[in-house]
Amino acid sequence: MKRILLVNPPIYDFSAYDLWAKPLALLYLSSILKKQNVQIEFFDYMDRLSKLIENTESNIYGCGHYIKEKIAKPKIIEDIQKDYFRFGIPANTAEKYFESLQPPDVIIIGSVMTYWYMGVEETVKSLKKIFPDTPIILGGIYATLCFEHAQKIKDINDIITGGFSGLETILEKYNINIKSNNDFSSFPIPDYSVYEKLEYVAIRTSIGCPFNCSYCAQKILNNRTYSLKTIDVIKNEIYELTNDKNIKNVVFYDDTLLYNANRHIKVLFRNMLDYNKTFNMHTPTGLHAKFLDEELAELMFHVKLIDPRFSLETADAHEQQYSDHKITNNEFKSAIKILKRAGYKNGEYTVYLLIGMPNQNIMSIKDSIKFAHDLGAKIEFSEYGPIPYTANWAYIDELFKEEPLFQNRTYFLSRQKNYSELLELKQFAKNLNNKL
Repeated sequence: MKRILLVNPPIYDFSAYDLWAKPLALLYLSSILKKQNVQIEFFDYMDRLSKLIENTESNIYGCGHYIKEKIAKPKIIEDIQKDYFRFGIPANTAEKYFESLQPPDVIIIGSVMTYWYMGVEETVKSLKKIFPDTPIILGGIYATLCFEHAQKIKDINDIITGGFSGLETILEKYNINIKSNNDFSSFPIPDYSVYEKLEYVAIRTSIGCPFNCSYCAQKILNNRTYSLKTIDVIKNEIYELTNDKNIKNVVFYDDTLLYNANRHIKVLFRNMLDYNKTFNMHTPTGLHAKFLDEELAELMFHVKLIDPRFSLETADAHEQQYSDHKITNNEFKSAIKILKRAGYKNGEYTVYLLIGMPNQNIMSIKDSIKFAHDLGAKIEFSEYGPIPYTANWAYIDELFKEEPLFQNRTYFLSRQKNYSELLELKQFAKNLNNKL
């Protein structure tokens, strides 16, 4: 039997927080490979509840801080006046674990943010020290969006871009024969058996997005596809995961969970009401308020969807039209009224606003903050960072395209001419949140 080691790397950044973060692509891949008689070892540097470390404290919904170590900032961003950290299980602890394993036939490493590639470099270095003859494959968001940069990392043998479609051919080189169907609708349940302790599980009911926002790269990451699982399949996945692991929190990673709701999420939520469930539901990815109606809002409330998070991005009509065309202010106001009639109170829902866009108007951001607050919403900022292959990428200064670390949201925000005013706006929003 062939043996593959799957690894989720540590994070190097100014800040990081476990807001229901799991390496879902690797968990799907683990299930896909196991079903084809491949033995899997799995290591997640970002597992806060690992038996290898002293666990950090979680809130009632399973979120919490990662263990971290303050480190020197990379020289090219050392002028940023903020501390820099390595988050995740320490390198020496990880290496001791790797030393306990039989040498795998292949190692597959995932990747997320483009500017987290230092975690990939560390992981490759550690693994090559212990398994010098084992080929290493890199996949994920960084691998797809920064392919040429990823090619420069020493000791990576192959790179997969845009999902699992290229994995079959790559593994054939190493005498591992599998079928890597890239159709999400046929994906098996994510393999949470790799974790000994869990406080939440993340799933998807769909992959991809039918929209094309100027700041988002989903079209590239998902090969321009949009695919859904059937309601019965999703329902069974939720039942199995919550029953087997005694899970109290289920998290949806969908980019457009409320899209086509009459045929999709409403049906699922009605099924949930018929099931004597004891868990909460969460949506860290922004919901489309435009698709909210009375029935859907009531279903969300009764299935215990906690703190629904809605993507507004901006209340500036001109910026809305330019960036995404997702919703107007009047439509958003109507959606919040519906949400309140369903039972949600002020402060029990969140609105995402974009901050740090190049040349973004300060008064526009402040007006957006006031708009969201007046609707009773908590405000959470999505700090903008340049992302390759998005429409906005064409307007980004060439400097930020040369080095993924320059795409770090904290770094990019600090490079805006109105940085001090942006920080004041963040504090302004925080103060308003405290009043709710």
